[in-house]
Amino acid sequence: MFFESFVYCLVCVLLVLFSFKLYRKTEKPYILAILSLQIIATVVKIIGIISGFKELHLSTEVYVFSFGVIIPMFLFLTDYAHLNITEYIDLKIGDMLFKKGNNIKAIDRYQKALLQNSTNSETFVRLGKAYNALGDRRTAFDRFARAVELNRNDYKSYYEIGIIFNDMNKKKDAQVVLDNALRIKPDFTEASELLANVLCSQNKYDEAINVYKTAIKYAPEDFDLYYNLGIVHTELRDFNDALECYKSVIKINPEQFEAYFSMGQIYLLKGEFDEAIEASQNLQEFRMALKAMGYSCNLDPGRKYWTIKQQDWQRPIRMYRMGDAYSNESIISRLEREAESKMFSSFQRIIVVRKRQYGMQTRGDRIRKVGG
Repeated sequence: MFFESFVYCLVCVLLVLFSFKLYRKTEKPYILAILSLQIIATVVKIIGIISGFKELHLSTEVYVFSFGVIIPMFLFLTDYAHLNITEYIDLKIGDMLFKKGNNIKAIDRYQKALLQNSTNSETFVRLGKAYNALGDRRTAFDRFARAVELNRNDYKSYYEIGIIFNDMNKKKDAQVVLDNALRIKPDFTEASELLANVLCSQNKYDEAINVYKTAIKYAPEDFDLYYNLGIVHTELRDFNDALECYKSVIKINPEQFEAYFSMGQIYLLKGEFDEAIEASQNLQEFRMALKAMGYSCNLDPGRKYWTIKQQDWQRPIRMYRMGDAYSNESIISRLEREAESKMFSSFQRIIVVRKRQYGMQTRGDRIRKVGG
């Protein structure tokens, strides 16, 4: 019993010394208050032991244990983890205010946290988000930029700066900072999606496709990535690749009805092409059939790739991108088969098979001849 009490008092004395050292380092009033209560608790425990190892009153024991061990130990652990209690509390209160939409009060709390620690990049990130929510992009940009200065690996700040640049229509600047975010964290899906959108807005579709394919490697179950990639392929009129993307979406999430709709549009387009081929026997008729459907096309036999364009398309596409059945050679082959089929059908209609009548006597004729 004596040994246990001695160890208890020794721990309390050591924690008193630590709190005193912490107060000298920080000079914060609340640490001085805790130190004072801690000294009282330690003295009470020592007096209790000296007076004959009698049990202290329960409330006294709780006081001694709380201010002699628990609170000082908490201070020790937070100091060891380089955690500022006041800063931590201000940040948490600020986060709660920000979630409730009270951005002005949240900013005030974050500013107080900065007074405790002006080199915490996370605090600047929080301030940037709060200012951005208020619509103050200039200040938000400055706060995110400061966060990046303090922490060059702060991919979240790069991403937030990318959002601001994109909203300001500074696409090239957005592309640069988003590239930085993905360099630091390649599996950052949100940054990949935003970068792909930025690239598409600059008509850099091939680069956007590469971004989506890389993102899918890190998140193969993210059906939104497949769907967005399908949209890019559709925009390029790479219908076969687009269909594969939409099929992947449905495989992962069968309730993604937008994918069914997009697939239906592609099948409808292919169906119109098939109808045009079935109604034609040569390239001239095929061209006229497409024109009647609202398409303009270039079917010059000297071209390596035939192209087609609908009125609302930004540019013509190469027909082979709809699939192997729509390459130059395949279309010619299908038109030739249609011509042969129609010719054979016409030939069948003009041939009439007649039964030939031979002058052979019937049994009745012979009977009549014998009977005279």
